[in-house]
Amino acid sequence: MSAWKCLIKLNRYLNSGFFLSKTTVFISDYPAYKLLLFSLKSIIITISMKTNFKKLPGSKIALEVSLDEKEFKNYWDAAYEHALASVNLKGFRPGTAPKEMAEQAIDKDRVFEEAAKAAVRFSLDEATQENNWVVIDTPKIDLKESPAGLQYKTEITILPEINLGNYQKIAKKIFGEKKEFSVDEKEVAESLEWLRNSRAKTIRANHEAHNGDVVEIDLESVSDGKPLDSFKNEKFILGQSHFIAGFDKELENHKEGENLNFLLTAPADYWKEELRDKKIDFKVRLNAIFDRQLPELNDEFAKNVGKFANLEELRLGIKDGIKNEKKIKERDRLRLKFLDEAIAESKMDVPDIMIEKTLEQMAENFNHLVSSGKKTEAQVKEELKPRARRNVEVNLLLYKIAEAEKIEFDPKGGIDNMKVFERLEGPSN
Repeated sequence: MSAWKCLIKLNRYLNSGFFLSKTTVFISDYPAYKLLLFSLKSIIITISMKTNFKKLPGSKIALEVSLDEKEFKNYWDAAYEHALASVNLKGFRPGTAPKEMAEQAIDKDRVFEEAAKAAVRFSLDEATQENNWVVIDTPKIDLKESPAGLQYKTEITILPEINLGNYQKIAKKIFGEKKEFSVDEKEVAESLEWLRNSRAKTIRANHEAHNGDVVEIDLESVSDGKPLDSFKNEKFILGQSHFIAGFDKELENHKEGENLNFLLTAPADYWKEELRDKKIDFKVRLNAIFDRQLPELNDEFAKNVGKFANLEELRLGIKDGIKNEKKIKERDRLRLKFLDEAIAESKMDVPDIMIEKTLEQMAENFNHLVSSGKKTEAQVKEELKPRARRNVEVNLLLYKIAEAEKIEFDPKGGIDNMKVFERLEGPSN
């Protein structure tokens, strides 16, 4: 066949992803990150390589590929001609040196390397397309010695097959549950009181600390000789702190400027497991005591809170807000219930790499525990692993449901989980 020029576009190198036309080799950035034009023999290739594969646990595929001498020669010729055109000899412009001289300067090992890269990339892409595999991790290629052609083995991780259970039946059962939401006056009154407290004025006091006063303290705590918390100028309402039981009582009836030392025992259900039932030694300085002045509940208060004409309008707004919060809370509960049942009824072999990548992202939010020495990175990941697996299962399930329901995918953001739930919940929800 006559020689012709072909733009070879190879935009994904070996071990970085796969694409291709079924019959024509298009390579970009081959073999470097620049588009190159070069002359070569007609390179229309129909890949007919031999493949054998075995499914492994964890959505992995053990794959063996063999290209015979004729098939591999297409890649060798393309790489050889490119190398020939790239030879730079003194006294000649690139690509103009006599062929005999240029051939002597070619690195045959480099030619084989580039030919093998292209052959592996295109043959692997062909295998993934034929079997409808979506590769989700960088495969490692193991080239085998071959008297002619090219042989290699690889293990690829693919997007798992997901066999959905009867998710529509589950959705109908769960989201078909009807619940009426009501708000009583006690709930409204508690919210109004919270608003009053949030807008209370504080005035420096000259008396002993009492329940309901605002206090400002410095604190140091130790257990078994090991330092725990240490901070300064902490403000809170006495009787409403989040310290262990008995802490606030120890501050009552003491004056500004006093230094206090006392010992308390952490409860058996304390949130820090390592401190449960252990004695904690506290050193506290009472820096300041403040009286709290609460605003009156009237129309003026309502106007200051927001765009309310009067107190009654504020009450109605609070009532609507509480009702909406209850609806959202119930919606979220039902969605979690649906996910539990739908995942339990579905079958999917979750790849470890998906869990590991999710785990890495989640662990970043807990770097402060590692940097402070409270936990090791391994401990953080071990605790988060069940949640990471759950997150992957949820995303795979919703992905498959979106596919089944023909919900449009966003090329940038993937599936919109809200759209999936809205479809499952139906218009009445």
